[in-house]
Amino acid sequence: MAGIGFELRRLLRKNTLLGLVEAYAYAGVIGSGPWVFSIIGILLVGIFSASVVVPSSLVTQFQTSVTYLVACSLILTGLVQLAFTRYVSDRLFEKKREIILPSLNGLMLIVVMAASVLGTLSLFTLLPDLGLVYRLLMLSGFVLMCAVWIMTVFLSGMKRYKAIVVLFAGAYALIVIIALWLRPYGLEGLLAGFVLGHLVLLAGMWVLTVREFNPQGKLISFDFLHNEKIYPSLMAIGLLYNLGIWIDKFMFWYFPPTSDAIIGHLRASLIYDLPVFLSYLSIIPGMAVFLVRIETDFVEFYDKCH
Repeated sequence: MAGIGFELRRLLRKNTLLGLVEAYAYAGVIGSGPWVFSIIGILLVGIFSASVVVPSSLVTQFQTSVTYLVACSLILTGLVQLAFTRYVSDRLFEKKREIILPSLNGLMLIVVMAASVLGTLSLFTLLPDLGLVYRLLMLSGFVLMCAVWIMTVFLSGMKRYKAIVVLFAGAYALIVIIALWLRPYGLEGLLAGFVLGHLVLLAGMWVLTVREFNPQGKLISFDFLHNEKIYPSLMAIGLLYNLGIWIDKFMFWYFPPTSDAIIGHLRASLIYDLPVFLSYLSIIPGMAVFLVRIETDFVEFYDKCH
């Protein structure tokens, strides 16, 4: 997190109220930017589409569909997020930058294939009576989001925090615009905007990565699959972390007294989802304070001790 620390310390050195506000705002956006933009973007699509999409229940179906895409993609990619970040960190320490991009390509290939297979089996089981276009858009969104989470974690490990926030902000602004443009087409139009926006987001992340690591030699490598470079403990932690975040939602969604059927076999809990959303927003100030303290007071104290 050194890149953030330098910027925060520069803002705090101003010794002004404005500098203090800028530092905490910067920390809040960097610490929670991607998922905040995600939530706000989906809410805006729903708000602006409510008066146009008929029936209005299609907006709820869109938001529920996207929520399941986010949850399932995070849980699936949790298996490799932390482990691959450790792999990249080790290769950078060994000054083997040339192997990082091919390894990322190899991981992305595995993730996309796994997401495609699991997504196809799940969607055609959970949504058996829905239109083919809807199911194909859901499958595309699931595969794209799995790839986006991998790229997000990778770029975070490369300390490209500002770039991540800017890309997410731009992509979700585009999602809102495209979804509003396509909203006369109902649920499929809203989902198409979501899918196209994430396609642009993934392309932007890919361009940023290629510029960081100039392609050299091999295009694809599975070096990270070697026994000594696989970290089962990190894989378990990543999976259980994301599963722990979402397991309570699934419990409320699939407990009939606290949920309602929305579309196909997908359910939502109106009495639980809104409080959880508000609670997530309420922790942003705490995350900002924590990040500022860690990156200023703690780092300076640690440097003095060493």
